[in-house]
Amino acid sequence: METLPVDLTQLVASVLGALLVLIPVLGLAVRFAAKPLVEALVATRGEGARPADLDALRTRIAALEAEVKDLTGGAPAALPDPRPLPPRP
Repeated sequence: METLPVDLTQLVASVLGALLVLIPVLGLAVRFAAKPLVEALVATRGEGARPADLDALRTRIAALEAEVKDLTGGAPAALPDPRPLPPRP
């Protein structure tokens, strides 16, 4: 079996040239892929919502509840009977 001579200098230069492009591209890909995961982990370990945000949310929910009560005439809507209808004879 006959083998061709390998120019080691050119081989190393080619590999380093390819790595020069691939390493930053892979770094960016990993950064964008891991960003949502890291943000989710930080959010679970964080303090949560601030008290001002919770107060604003309570105010909004109370306003929505008042609007729904106005729309339904002050009484909750009657829910349908969950029991099935009897079979017809």
